[in-house]
Amino acid sequence: MNWKLGYGWIGLMVLLLTAGIIWYEVANAPIEVPVQLSYTSLPQLAPDPELEGLQIPLNRATAEELEQLPGIGPSKANDIFLYVQNYGPITRYEQLLEVDGIGEKTLEQIKPYLLLDE
Repeated sequence: MNWKLGYGWIGLMVLLLTAGIIWYEVANAPIEVPVQLSYTSLPQLAPDPELEGLQIPLNRATAEELEQLPGIGPSKANDIFLYVQNYGPITRYEQLLEVDGIGEKTLEQIKPYLLLDE
């Protein structure tokens, strides 16, 4: 007897076997338990961990001290220093927006590290 099977028959048998395995797995799958989710708020982290605890007295700071602030390089630090020297003490954070190169975004970055003092 010649039991020669063509590729079509082999493909059909593989398809039927695969369908049977899938049906068996679906029929015997465990009943899912509804997931109970609870959300907690994220911990408040310091914007820059390496600067944690840094507090710079804005009106008494040198340009070198101001350079420690995030996003403030030598030029901006010098501009802030000169602004304080020329116009007197800064009493509101918003006054820093008058310094060239300091915008809303930069102000929000450096606010946590500044102390307003007389």
